[in-house]
Amino acid sequence: MNKLCDGVFEGGGMRGIGLVGAVARLEKEGYKFRHVAGSSAGAIVASLVAAGYDSEELYQVMKNVDFERFKAPHWRGLGPMGLLLNAGKNFGIYSPDLFENWLADLLARKNVYTFADLPEGKLRVTASDVTDERVLVLPNDLAGFGINPKGFKVATAVRMSMGIPVFYEPYELTDVNGDIHYIVDGGMLANYPVWILDDGSKQLDLPLFGFRFVHHKGRSKSKKPHLLTYLKQIINTIIEANDDECGVIVRGDLQRTIYIDTRVGDTVVGITDFNLPMEKIEGMYHNGYDSCHAFLHTWDLKHWNNAFRR
Repeated sequence: MNKLCDGVFEGGGMRGIGLVGAVARLEKEGYKFRHVAGSSAGAIVASLVAAGYDSEELYQVMKNVDFERFKAPHWRGLGPMGLLLNAGKNFGIYSPDLFENWLADLLARKNVYTFADLPEGKLRVTASDVTDERVLVLPNDLAGFGINPKGFKVATAVRMSMGIPVFYEPYELTDVNGDIHYIVDGGMLANYPVWILDDGSKQLDLPLFGFRFVHHKGRSKSKKPHLLTYLKQIINTIIEANDDECGVIVRGDLQRTIYIDTRVGDTVVGITDFNLPMEKIEGMYHNGYDSCHAFLHTWDLKHWNNAFRR
Protein backbone atom coordinates (compact mmCIF):
# COMPACT_ATOMS: atom_id res chain seq x y z
CA MET A 1 0.00 0.00 0.00
CA ASN A 2 1.43 3.36 -1.06
CA LYS A 3 1.93 6.10 1.52
CA LEU A 4 2.32 9.71 0.39
CA CYS A 5 5.04 12.05 1.59
CA ASP A 6 6.78 15.26 0.56
CA GLY A 7 10.55 15.52 0.19
CA VAL A 8 13.24 18.22 0.29
CA PHE A 9 16.66 17.32 -1.08
CA GLU A 10 19.80 19.19 -0.07
CA GLY A 11 22.46 20.01 -2.63
CA GLY A 12 25.76 18.19 -2.40
CA GLY A 13 27.30 17.69 -5.80
CA MET A 14 28.63 14.15 -6.22
CA ARG A 15 27.18 13.20 -2.86
CA GLY A 16 23.77 13.19 -4.56
CA ILE A 17 23.90 9.43 -5.09
CA GLY A 18 23.28 9.18 -1.34
CA LEU A 19 19.90 10.83 -1.90
CA VAL A 20 19.01 8.04 -4.32
CA GLY A 21 19.81 5.43 -1.67
CA ALA A 22 17.50 7.16 0.80
CA VAL A 23 14.72 7.32 -1.81
CA ALA A 24 15.16 3.58 -2.40
CA ARG A 25 14.59 2.83 1.28
CA LEU A 26 11.47 5.03 1.38
CA GLU A 27 10.12 3.24 -1.69
CA LYS A 28 10.68 -0.13 -0.03
CA GLU A 29 8.61 1.16 2.89
CA GLY A 30 5.80 2.01 0.44
CA TYR A 31 6.22 5.78 0.22
CA LYS A 32 5.51 7.86 -2.89
CA PHE A 33 6.31 11.56 -3.25
CA ARG A 34 3.52 14.11 -3.64
CA HIS A 35 5.65 17.29 -3.79
CA VAL A 36 9.44 17.60 -3.97
CA ALA A 37 11.90 20.47 -3.73
CA GLY A 38 15.66 20.69 -3.89
CA SER A 39 18.80 22.61 -4.61
CA SER A 40 21.74 21.82 -6.90
CA ALA A 41 22.30 18.03 -6.87
CA GLY A 42 19.11 17.80 -4.80
CA ALA A 43 17.29 19.56 -7.63
CA ILE A 44 18.54 16.93 -10.08
CA VAL A 45 17.18 14.09 -7.95
CA ALA A 46 13.95 15.98 -7.21
CA SER A 47 13.32 16.65 -10.91
CA LEU A 48 13.76 12.99 -11.85
CA VAL A 49 11.56 11.85 -8.95
CA ALA A 50 8.90 14.37 -10.04
CA ALA A 51 9.10 13.06 -13.61
CA GLY A 52 8.35 9.53 -12.42
CA TYR A 53 11.71 7.81 -12.12
CA ASP A 54 11.78 5.12 -9.45
CA SER A 55 14.81 4.51 -7.26
CA GLU A 56 16.21 1.65 -9.35
CA GLU A 57 16.07 3.80 -12.48
CA LEU A 58 17.65 6.68 -10.59
CA TYR A 59 20.47 4.45 -9.35
CA GLN A 60 21.25 3.19 -12.84
CA VAL A 61 21.28 6.75 -14.18
CA MET A 62 23.43 8.22 -11.44
CA LYS A 63 26.01 5.44 -11.17
CA ASN A 64 26.57 5.14 -14.93
CA VAL A 65 26.76 8.77 -15.99
CA ASP A 66 30.23 10.19 -16.60
CA PHE A 67 30.07 13.53 -14.81
CA GLU A 68 33.55 14.37 -16.08
CA ARG A 69 32.09 14.90 -19.54
CA PHE A 70 30.03 17.81 -18.24
CA LYS A 71 33.27 19.76 -17.76
CA ALA A 72 33.21 21.16 -21.29
CA PRO A 73 34.99 24.51 -21.86
CA HIS A 74 34.27 26.62 -24.93
CA TRP A 75 38.00 27.22 -25.36
CA ARG A 76 39.29 23.79 -26.32
CA GLY A 77 42.89 22.90 -27.07
CA LEU A 78 44.42 25.66 -24.96
CA GLY A 79 44.87 23.74 -21.72
CA PRO A 80 44.76 25.74 -18.46
CA MET A 81 44.95 28.98 -20.43
CA GLY A 82 41.71 28.07 -22.17
CA LEU A 83 39.99 27.57 -18.82
CA LEU A 84 41.11 30.99 -17.66
CA LEU A 85 39.97 32.57 -20.92
CA ASN A 86 36.56 30.93 -20.54
CA ALA A 87 36.24 32.08 -16.94
CA GLY A 88 37.18 35.63 -17.88
CA LYS A 89 34.76 35.83 -20.79
CA ASN A 90 31.82 33.79 -19.52
CA PHE A 91 32.23 34.03 -15.70
CA GLY A 92 32.72 30.28 -15.45
CA ILE A 93 35.28 27.65 -16.36
CA TYR A 94 32.92 25.12 -17.90
CA SER A 95 29.74 25.27 -19.96
CA PRO A 96 26.68 23.55 -18.42
CA ASP A 97 25.09 22.94 -21.84
CA LEU A 98 26.00 19.25 -21.95
CA PHE A 99 24.48 18.73 -18.51
CA GLU A 100 21.24 20.46 -19.50
CA ASN A 101 20.95 18.37 -22.67
CA TRP A 102 21.59 15.18 -20.69
CA LEU A 103 18.89 16.00 -18.15
CA ALA A 104 16.43 17.14 -20.83
CA ASP A 105 16.84 13.76 -22.54
CA LEU A 106 16.17 11.89 -19.29
CA LEU A 107 13.05 13.95 -18.59
CA ALA A 108 11.82 13.50 -22.18
CA ARG A 109 11.83 9.73 -21.64
CA LYS A 110 9.03 10.37 -19.11
CA ASN A 111 7.33 12.93 -21.39
CA VAL A 112 8.37 15.84 -19.19
CA TYR A 113 9.64 18.94 -20.96
CA THR A 114 8.24 22.00 -19.19
CA PHE A 115 6.64 22.55 -15.79
CA ALA A 116 3.26 22.29 -17.51
CA ASP A 117 3.96 18.56 -17.89
CA LEU A 118 4.06 18.13 -14.10
CA PRO A 119 1.19 18.43 -11.59
CA GLU A 120 0.86 21.90 -10.06
CA GLY A 121 3.46 22.40 -7.33
CA LYS A 122 5.01 18.96 -7.90
CA LEU A 123 8.55 20.33 -8.26
CA ARG A 124 10.30 23.45 -7.02
CA VAL A 125 14.02 24.20 -7.04
CA THR A 126 16.16 27.04 -5.76
CA ALA A 127 18.69 29.21 -7.57
CA SER A 128 20.75 32.24 -6.55
CA ASP A 129 20.32 35.56 -8.36
CA VAL A 130 23.73 37.17 -7.76
CA THR A 131 22.61 40.35 -9.54
CA ASP A 132 19.82 41.05 -7.04
CA GLU A 133 21.50 39.03 -4.26
CA ARG A 134 18.44 36.91 -3.53
CA VAL A 135 17.07 33.39 -3.63
CA LEU A 136 14.83 32.38 -6.51
CA VAL A 137 12.25 29.61 -6.21
CA LEU A 138 11.65 28.11 -9.62
CA PRO A 139 9.39 28.05 -11.49
CA ASN A 140 7.29 30.43 -9.37
CA ASP A 141 9.64 33.43 -9.35
CA LEU A 142 10.01 33.40 -13.12
CA ALA A 143 6.75 35.34 -13.32
CA GLY A 144 8.62 38.37 -11.97
CA PHE A 145 10.84 38.24 -15.06
CA GLY A 146 7.86 38.25 -17.37
CA ILE A 147 8.25 34.52 -18.05
CA ASN A 148 5.39 32.04 -17.96
CA PRO A 149 6.44 29.54 -15.24
CA LYS A 150 4.46 26.68 -16.72
CA GLY A 151 6.11 27.04 -20.12
CA PHE A 152 9.67 27.03 -18.73
CA LYS A 153 11.86 23.99 -19.34
CA VAL A 154 12.45 21.84 -16.26
CA ALA A 155 15.98 20.99 -17.38
CA THR A 156 16.84 24.68 -17.68
CA ALA A 157 15.57 25.40 -14.16
CA VAL A 158 17.67 22.55 -12.76
CA ARG A 159 20.67 23.78 -14.74
CA MET A 160 20.28 27.12 -12.99
CA SER A 161 20.03 25.40 -9.61
CA MET A 162 23.19 23.31 -10.06
CA GLY A 163 25.35 26.03 -11.63
CA ILE A 164 28.29 25.87 -9.21
CA PRO A 165 29.71 29.43 -9.25
CA VAL A 166 32.99 29.93 -11.13
CA PHE A 167 33.02 26.22 -11.95
CA TYR A 168 30.07 26.56 -14.37
CA GLU A 169 29.01 29.55 -16.42
CA PRO A 170 26.01 31.33 -14.87
CA TYR A 171 22.63 31.35 -16.57
CA GLU A 172 21.69 34.75 -17.96
CA LEU A 173 18.09 35.64 -17.22
CA THR A 174 16.66 38.85 -18.71
CA ASP A 175 13.99 40.74 -16.74
CA VAL A 176 11.11 42.85 -18.04
CA ASN A 177 13.34 45.93 -18.17
CA GLY A 178 15.91 44.20 -20.34
CA ASP A 179 18.46 43.88 -17.54
CA ILE A 180 20.51 40.69 -17.32
CA HIS A 181 20.55 38.70 -14.09
CA TYR A 182 23.27 36.13 -13.48
CA ILE A 183 21.84 32.96 -11.92
CA VAL A 184 24.01 30.38 -10.16
CA ASP A 185 23.81 27.43 -7.76
CA GLY A 186 20.87 27.50 -5.37
CA GLY A 187 23.11 26.03 -2.70
CA MET A 188 24.80 29.40 -2.22
CA LEU A 189 21.74 30.89 -0.55
CA ALA A 190 19.27 28.05 0.06
CA ASN A 191 20.85 24.61 0.00
CA TYR A 192 18.16 22.99 2.16
CA PRO A 193 14.91 24.80 1.22
CA VAL A 194 12.47 22.98 3.49
CA TRP A 195 10.50 26.22 3.91
CA ILE A 196 9.28 25.91 0.32
CA LEU A 197 6.99 23.04 1.31
CA ASP A 198 6.39 23.86 4.98
CA ASP A 199 6.47 27.30 6.63
CA GLY A 200 6.01 25.82 10.10
CA SER A 201 2.55 27.29 10.70
CA LYS A 202 0.26 24.25 10.58
CA GLN A 203 -0.03 20.56 11.27
CA LEU A 204 0.88 18.30 8.38
CA ASP A 205 -1.52 15.84 6.79
CA LEU A 206 1.38 13.73 5.54
CA PRO A 207 5.09 13.61 6.41
CA LEU A 208 7.68 15.91 4.92
CA PHE A 209 11.07 14.24 4.93
CA GLY A 210 14.28 16.20 4.56
CA PHE A 211 17.50 14.74 3.16
CA ARG A 212 20.79 16.32 4.22
CA PHE A 213 24.46 15.41 4.31
CA VAL A 214 26.73 15.13 7.32
CA HIS A 215 29.69 17.47 6.83
CA HIS A 216 33.05 16.52 8.27
CA LYS A 217 35.43 19.30 9.26
CA GLY A 218 39.12 19.41 9.90
CA ARG A 219 40.47 17.78 6.76
CA SER A 220 44.08 18.91 6.54
CA LYS A 221 45.78 19.93 3.30
CA SER A 222 49.54 19.63 3.53
CA LYS A 223 50.36 20.69 -0.04
CA LYS A 224 49.65 23.99 -1.73
CA PRO A 225 46.70 23.36 -4.09
CA HIS A 226 46.70 24.18 -7.78
CA LEU A 227 44.15 26.69 -9.12
CA LEU A 228 41.27 24.28 -9.82
CA THR A 229 41.67 22.58 -6.44
CA TYR A 230 41.70 25.99 -4.77
CA LEU A 231 38.47 26.95 -6.56
CA LYS A 232 36.86 23.69 -5.46
CA GLN A 233 37.81 24.44 -1.86
CA ILE A 234 36.21 27.88 -2.14
CA ILE A 235 33.01 26.37 -3.54
CA ASN A 236 32.86 23.72 -0.80
CA THR A 237 33.42 26.38 1.85
CA ILE A 238 30.65 28.65 0.53
CA ILE A 239 28.03 25.92 0.29
CA GLU A 240 28.89 24.01 3.45
CA ALA A 241 29.24 27.19 5.52
CA ASN A 242 25.80 28.22 4.28
CA ASP A 243 24.41 24.91 5.55
CA ASP A 244 25.99 25.40 8.97
CA GLU A 245 24.47 28.85 9.28
CA CYS A 246 21.00 27.68 8.24
CA GLY A 247 20.75 25.05 10.97
CA VAL A 248 17.16 24.05 11.71
CA ILE A 249 15.13 26.39 9.52
CA VAL A 250 11.60 25.35 10.50
CA ARG A 251 10.53 24.06 13.92
CA GLY A 252 10.78 20.29 14.03
CA ASP A 253 13.18 19.97 11.08
CA LEU A 254 15.83 18.13 13.04
CA GLN A 255 13.38 15.38 13.94
CA ARG A 256 12.22 14.78 10.34
CA THR A 257 15.57 15.04 8.57
CA ILE A 258 17.50 12.04 7.30
CA TYR A 259 21.22 12.75 7.68
CA ILE A 260 23.45 10.96 5.17
CA ASP A 261 27.10 10.40 6.03
CA THR A 262 29.58 11.63 3.41
CA ARG A 263 32.36 9.30 4.52
CA VAL A 264 33.02 6.17 2.51
CA GLY A 265 35.76 4.20 4.20
CA ASP A 266 38.47 6.68 5.09
CA THR A 267 37.44 9.16 2.38
CA VAL A 268 35.07 12.12 2.64
CA VAL A 269 33.19 12.58 -0.64
CA GLY A 270 33.41 16.20 -1.76
CA ILE A 271 30.91 18.29 -3.71
CA THR A 272 33.13 18.51 -6.80
CA ASP A 273 34.59 14.97 -6.77
CA PHE A 274 33.36 14.27 -10.30
CA ASN A 275 35.57 11.24 -10.93
CA LEU A 276 34.42 9.06 -8.05
CA PRO A 277 35.35 5.37 -8.41
CA MET A 278 32.48 2.90 -8.42
CA GLU A 279 33.13 1.71 -4.85
CA LYS A 280 32.67 5.29 -3.57
CA ILE A 281 29.48 5.73 -5.59
CA GLU A 282 28.08 2.50 -4.19
CA GLY A 283 29.25 3.49 -0.71
CA MET A 284 27.37 6.81 -0.84
CA TYR A 285 24.26 5.00 -2.09
CA HIS A 286 24.37 2.59 0.84
CA ASN A 287 25.00 5.48 3.25
CA GLY A 288 21.73 7.01 2.11
CA TYR A 289 19.85 3.72 2.26
CA ASP A 290 21.13 2.84 5.74
CA SER A 291 20.51 6.33 7.14
CA CYS A 292 16.92 6.28 5.95
CA HIS A 293 16.44 2.76 7.29
CA ALA A 294 17.57 3.84 10.78
CA PHE A 295 15.43 6.99 10.64
CA LEU A 296 12.21 5.17 9.76
CA HIS A 297 12.48 3.06 12.91
CA THR A 298 11.93 6.20 14.98
CA TRP A 299 9.52 8.14 12.75
CA ASP A 300 5.88 8.77 13.70
CA LEU A 301 3.88 11.60 12.09
CA LYS A 302 1.29 11.85 14.85
CA HIS A 303 3.98 12.16 17.50
CA TRP A 304 5.82 14.75 15.41
CA ASN A 305 2.68 16.88 14.93
CA ASN A 306 1.92 16.72 18.66
CA ALA A 307 5.43 17.77 19.54
CA PHE A 308 5.93 20.60 17.04
CA ARG A 309 2.54 21.68 15.64
CA ARG A 310 0.14 21.65 18.56
